Amino acid sequence: MIGRGAGGWTHFSADRSGGVALIFALVAPVVLGVVGLAVDYATWTMQRGTLQQAADAAALAVVSDLQVAGANAQRMQSLADAYVKSNVKLQRGDGAVQVTVTPVARERAGGRFVPADPSNGRTPSAVTVSLSQRKFAIMSRLVTPQLTDLTATATAETVGSAKLCIVALASTGQSVLHLESRARIEAGDCAVYSLSSHARGLEGDDSSLIQASTTCTVGGYKGRAANFKPLPVTGCPTIKDPMAERPAPPVESCRYNDLKLRGGTHALDPGTYCGGLMIEDGAEVRLNPGIHVMKDGPLVVGPPQQAVMADQICDTSSTSSQCRTAANVKTIGSLKGDGVGIYFTGNYRNSRLQSTGPLLFLPNSVVELIAPRTGPMAGVIFFEDRASQEGQRYDIMSDAARRLVGTIYLPRGIFRVRSRQVVADQSEYTAIVANKIFLDKEPRLVINTRYGATDVPVPKGLGPTSGAVGLAN
Repeated sequence: MIGRGAGGWTHFSADRSGGVALIFALVAPVVLGVVGLAVDYATWTMQRGTLQQAADAAALAVVSDLQVAGANAQRMQSLADAYVKSNVKLQRGDGAVQVTVTPVARERAGGRFVPADPSNGRTPSAVTVSLSQRKFAIMSRLVTPQLTDLTATATAETVGSAKLCIVALASTGQSVLHLESRARIEAGDCAVYSLSSHARGLEGDDSSLIQASTTCTVGGYKGRAANFKPLPVTGCPTIKDPMAERPAPPVESCRYNDLKLRGGTHALDPGTYCGGLMIEDGAEVRLNPGIHVMKDGPLVVGPPQQAVMADQICDTSSTSSQCRTAANVKTIGSLKGDGVGIYFTGNYRNSRLQSTGPLLFLPNSVVELIAPRTGPMAGVIFFEDRASQEGQRYDIMSDAARRLVGTIYLPRGIFRVRSRQVVADQSEYTAIVANKIFLDKEPRLVINTRYGATDVPVPKGLGPTSGAVGLAN
């Protein structure tokens, strides 16, 4: 009995082993197939991302070249091929990447892209690069060509031939670039750009006016035809901050502390003004060439009490005696400098000098500043620390700020012009790059582009060196 039982167990074990082997033989191909498909899927996903990056890079390169060399089909194709070859590495069994370059233009302002046709007046303003590739698959017999044929498409567009001179950087939000109360921007020979994707990121209210060669907004705009000349182009490509690569200047130990100048004539050397600088009671200040750092304090020209009256001064309907008196105040101070860059860092509220923001030029003040020709702030008048709190106000209310030669760069701040007078009209050139830009109280901000009339350099990415391109939405 025992022997027969043991023999039966032996036969049972053999039968079970055979069954397991049979089951494994049946299941193994399925398991291996699932693993193979998983590997293929991961490979396709990575390769599709690689193709998209290559298409983006090729489109941007070709459209940048388009501005210089024009729409030469052979040149565009060769450039795109070169970019794809350098960015896409082929694995064993992969098919070649097919590259198609199509010059395109918008059907209408803010409309869809259609093939460019110079005979119908549609000159290329953008380029579409399409890539396709048959990707090697481990389970090639189980997948369809639709899964193994990968595609990627990118369209890059030029901002336009106009020189870039005003950029509102905020990518979201309403009223990123806002004019009201008969404010005017006169930038007839350059481009004004709003990066906000909001439907009302650009706003022109009341009788305000933006006059520029091109006004471009990533999102939309609010305003009447009378507020813009010409009407803004919507759906513009997103461009990067043209000053993003500019390194911040060094900040050294304090040269001055909570400096307040009242009356008299003064010459101040470059250095760090801990606690800021206030100029009032008719003081005439000349900044010597170099970098003047406002650390943990504001730069104010005029007594802070007048900031309250300034709002009344600009209200033409006001009849208060305070408003009438303030409007007739003599010069409250002046600030001049040639070869001067001013860097704002720290928290201006830490200072004993009171202000509404890091920069405040009050009515009846005189301001004339020309940016450095060389050094860390070459071509830049004002530079805000990129680590600053967002939304700080840089206010120009001066009645005599007519010479501001260089670039105003406030990547986190709000540049506000609130003066009933003309601003910057005597400058050879002025450029403004700020997080937000706001004008009211009837100012006329004039943006000149006489770059060859001064030896102050224009930062790369602005003016004649803008060459701004971006990937279209």
